[in-house]
Amino acid sequence: EWEISGEQKWMVDDTNPLEGSFSAHVRTEDISASGEYSQLDLDVTLGSSAFIQFYFYAPVAMPFESFDLRVDDQFLTGLSTEDETWNQAGALLSSGQHKISWRYSRNPGGAPDELLETMQPPPFRVGGAWLDNVSLLPSTPSFVETWESGDFTTNPWMLSGDGNWSITDSAQYEGANSATIAFSDIEAGTGISQLSIDIITEQGGVLKFQVLPSVSGPFDVSNVRIDDIIIATYSTPLEDWLAQEVSIQPGKRRVTFEFLKNPGEVPDDIISGLPNTPGREGQLWLDGIEFVATAPPS
Repeated sequence: EWEISGEQKWMVDDTNPLEGSFSAHVRTEDISASGEYSQLDLDVTLGSSAFIQFYFYAPVAMPFESFDLRVDDQFLTGLSTEDETWNQAGALLSSGQHKISWRYSRNPGGAPDELLETMQPPPFRVGGAWLDNVSLLPSTPSFVETWESGDFTTNPWMLSGDGNWSITDSAQYEGANSATIAFSDIEAGTGISQLSIDIITEQGGVLKFQVLPSVSGPFDVSNVRIDDIIIATYSTPLEDWLAQEVSIQPGKRRVTFEFLKNPGEVPDDIISGLPNTPGREGQLWLDGIEFVATAPPS
């Protein structure tokens, strides 16, 4: 249930929605005086841990104003943007009752008004904040993915980039299928294809998977990322499946399996004349994925 505390200045309008027609919006000029604030509150009751995710656009600047996220009346992080793009943010919540708050304050440091009038604000400052697409995401239970469904719908996989992953029976670690991406699936001379999944946990966990890379530079390479940090790279062809295991830290983590075609952007007339690496098929297979969430302490 949504409520407003402090001054009742939050509004829903169509001035700058992220998606759809409306977003929540608050402005510095609507708050009556320095040191006052308007706070948008959301009360939730959770049976298990979850992640509150939202998008914000906040071209604000101290000392004129501030915008921040609070959970259970405790400051969590400041929120601001310096360009015209929306940012995503969020917080992990344990089970139980919580109050999630977005506080917008006018001159929270109490600088004299006559001083503020003489200060030149940064060029990006608008003096307002917008909030949109607030969602409560459940924690991720332990799961196994062996692609027996023949598609990517058993678990919340996300496909992106310049070529699509697919399900194949051409190679498998166990069962009948695996997920795969190939050099030829990316039509351009260079590009990237990604298969990702978000994992939300309060205690963390372990992700296991089997990978069969048949790649080699400069033609292609494959990486595994956690939150955009590369934690494994495959750049030589293998004959057998390789077992991998990575730790998933508490919070919301995005695990991404990516395939890069011609990552060095070698000109087509040059790369086409290079001899192929022995054993390379220009393809990657992925199978036997298992996530084991760490159980909370008893």
